[in-house]
Amino acid sequence: MAGGSSQGSERRRRTEGCLIGLAVGDALGAPLEAASAREARVTVEHGLEMSGGAGWAPGEWTDDTAMAIALAESIAAHGLLDEDDVAARYIEWANGEAKGIGATTRSALTAAVGADDARSRARALHEQTGMTAGNGTVMRAAPIALACSSSAETTRAARQDASLTHADPAAGAASAALCAAIQAIFIGDDPLDAAAAEVNGHPQLTHALRSAREDNEPALAALAAGPEAATCWTTLAIGLFALETADSYAHGVLWAIGLGGDTDTNAAVAGALLGCRHGRASVPGEWLEPLWERERIERAAQGLVDRRV
Repeated sequence: MAGGSSQGSERRRRTEGCLIGLAVGDALGAPLEAASAREARVTVEHGLEMSGGAGWAPGEWTDDTAMAIALAESIAAHGLLDEDDVAARYIEWANGEAKGIGATTRSALTAAVGADDARSRARALHEQTGMTAGNGTVMRAAPIALACSSSAETTRAARQDASLTHADPAAGAASAALCAAIQAIFIGDDPLDAAAAEVNGHPQLTHALRSAREDNEPALAALAAGPEAATCWTTLAIGLFALETADSYAHGVLWAIGLGGDTDTNAAVAGALLGCRHGRASVPGEWLEPLWERERIERAAQGLVDRRV
């Protein structure tokens, strides 16, 4: 009984750390979104605080956290994965304030009626543009890994969720890779190995993860500052590099923000991974205190712990 209680406590610590870590990274990075690497680095070096800016209140999170919470709450209520319920929550959010919503996600959701319609709209956009491998899926996928211990089921659900908004297979693979990395943290396996196994056949993802594995920080900095800044492979690789090289939650999240570019999403993914590894207690209190809807995130985390299969 004691062992089971200890295991449950550890699971909650990591689950809460993952969701809180995601939201804090998101809110901390939001005011610097689209900043140059120099601007972001100078801000970080001078002591980045959860003070808001650029239209964001202190502690206010973006679409990254909004969608992750919607997914977590759906899983907590209905299990993994009720795509009709997930889509309904996404669609309701997209037609509300949806502050920070990405163009690909907006195209799939705002006029959609249900999961099948959203997926159809996502496919239509991909056929039209060929450019739907953004990081709007990997940013929200973590709750899937937190609720499921089966790698096969997690991969299926991650790709299924991604397809509701992003039809490029790379976007689904990136979501599956993030989930595999999170599951690896839970069981003590290598997160980069687990992630790499999910991206076979996707050269951009494979190349970006190789840069993370080889500690090729200049290559990742170039991705963050270039035209592929908001792609799923850039954000995933930055998150995994932060996980592998940082000695603390704060160190890794600040490094991700200091690259500039899509600072909120990069910090959200890095924060999810680092929070999962180090637990909620690793998140600095001065960043956590102003976080919006913290109790809601905590309830979502407990719901995922209760649902874990």
